Amino acid sequence: MGRQTRRPSSRAMRRRKYMVRRLMVLILFAAAVTGIVFLAKALFSGKIKPNEVASTPTPPLSEGPAEPTPIPTPALAVELPADMGVVKQGEESLSQMGFHSELFVRRDQVDSYNREKGIYFGRGDKYTAVKGVTTYGGNNFRSSFAYGNLATVTGQLTKAWEKPIGQLDCGSDGVWSGTGWTGMPIIVQWEDDVRPLLGVADEFKNKQGFTEVIYPAMDGKIHFMELNTGKQTRSPIDTGVVNKGTAALDPRGYPLLYLGQGIQSTSTEGTYGAWFRVVSLIENKVLLSFGGRDPASNRQWQAYDSSPLFAADSDTLIIGGENGLLYTVKLNTSFDKDAGTITIEPDRLVKYRYHFSGYADNDNARWYGIESSVAAWHQYAVFTDNGGMLQCVDLNDMTLKYAVDTDGDGDAGVVIEESPSDNTIFLYAANKADGRNAADGRDKAYIRKLDGRTGEIKWTKAFDASAENGGGAYAPVHIGSGDLDGMIIACMSDVKLNGDDAADGGMLIALDKNTGAELWRVEQNDGMWSAPVVVYDESGTGYVLQCDRGGMLKLYKGIDGSEICSLDLGSRIESTPAVFKNTLVVGTRGVGGSGSSAVIVGIRIG
Repeated sequence: MGRQTRRPSSRAMRRRKYMVRRLMVLILFAAAVTGIVFLAKALFSGKIKPNEVASTPTPPLSEGPAEPTPIPTPALAVELPADMGVVKQGEESLSQMGFHSELFVRRDQVDSYNREKGIYFGRGDKYTAVKGVTTYGGNNFRSSFAYGNLATVTGQLTKAWEKPIGQLDCGSDGVWSGTGWTGMPIIVQWEDDVRPLLGVADEFKNKQGFTEVIYPAMDGKIHFMELNTGKQTRSPIDTGVVNKGTAALDPRGYPLLYLGQGIQSTSTEGTYGAWFRVVSLIENKVLLSFGGRDPASNRQWQAYDSSPLFAADSDTLIIGGENGLLYTVKLNTSFDKDAGTITIEPDRLVKYRYHFSGYADNDNARWYGIESSVAAWHQYAVFTDNGGMLQCVDLNDMTLKYAVDTDGDGDAGVVIEESPSDNTIFLYAANKADGRNAADGRDKAYIRKLDGRTGEIKWTKAFDASAENGGGAYAPVHIGSGDLDGMIIACMSDVKLNGDDAADGGMLIALDKNTGAELWRVEQNDGMWSAPVVVYDESGTGYVLQCDRGGMLKLYKGIDGSEICSLDLGSRIESTPAVFKNTLVVGTRGVGGSGSSAVIVGIRIG
């Protein structure tokens, strides 16, 4: 008889099964780790690209309905809490600045004000879902003049079309031609259910992907063109007044245009002043105007160069006045698409008036006046003024939260950056010399970074600028993304150039956004009032488009400032372009440069 095999006990069998399962788990875990290591090496070596998809280049001058790839933006893991506010400045500090303010509801001065439905702005990329560029700087952060990405850049700028524009004789206030500062066009691809309602020519009402350029100019007219061809889409609206600032389109996609008057005129009633207007783009007529010679203003000069913002949830228009008033008005808009009508029933105007030490309405003082385009975050409006004060105002009760003396004319305004990693927002403010501290013909102009919740200055970059010519910054900075992440790009006029103690000229400059240290600069004779327009290709490579007062449009590599190509537009450019995909639109003055007359021009970026 052979040897008898002993049967394992049930306990031993359970132990064996457990050991087998444990061994299998260890094997699977080791395989997973090996796969992860392999994948990581492939990613970092460039062999595998995350979320890689085949890209289709944007057709030249295309205005079809295809959604463009979003412009690369800095990664934001989280958004700042909606209830986050700013820190109110101490009353003693404000008193030392000589600050006081008044509130008006229409013509009546009031002790306090509380908005019935609160205003709220989120991040700039949430300002509008409209396809296009709808206000100066594109959104409530004033952070972009472009919509969509470029196809592969080959280094060409080509004129696609141009439209001549005229001039307006304003008597003692001069003759104004072409488009001026800030003078950015509005570009919009109308939605399918809005397009048939517009007051455009019949051929465009049913055109899929119809994209329209809306351009108020200093010849007293609002011009309308098809983006692709430059063909007139509707008869110009003749306002009879100089429009040199930048208009705004309703961010809800409603056919409403908001625009201010840049040079005073006399109304049919005999009032000498300037007006702000709301225009129906269904009927092509003015629905509302306000301003004139506002008795609440501390300044005789009345104008509205500031580009408006619109708070969609509360149906409220926000506009800064060069007369030193911050205006808000709830429009009570009714847009009936079935009936094809749009109406407004505006509430009374709410006005904020301010005063600081040294402010007055004469040439020897710091001037009242908001020429910069107001930026906004949550319930707060942020702006710089002609006297050099940066102010943060709570729009829901129209009270000042803090003020910072930037020591210069703040026409360029403020750009906002939301930074969840720092639990705050940052403000980038640029200004020009106002001549109050001039020595040897020069004064200081500045670019600054501030903590937007407290007003604390993080760094300052100073420039020697012409006091006589108001040298410095006329345009806001651009906060880089993609391969330009970590830098800001700015332009200057009539500032001291390197290597020549006597020369003042134009400058395009990149700074480290964390420290203010200079990264690169481009210097030239002609100044730059037009904002640097930064565009990105689908890989996130940034390019800078810069117009100048010599009539040139130049394309630069954003990473190092090297020039790629240039195009002569024939006369001085003070306006800022807007870019839709690979099409740029801008107007010229018709003076200076190589001597051509004023035009609006569409340019292919190739």
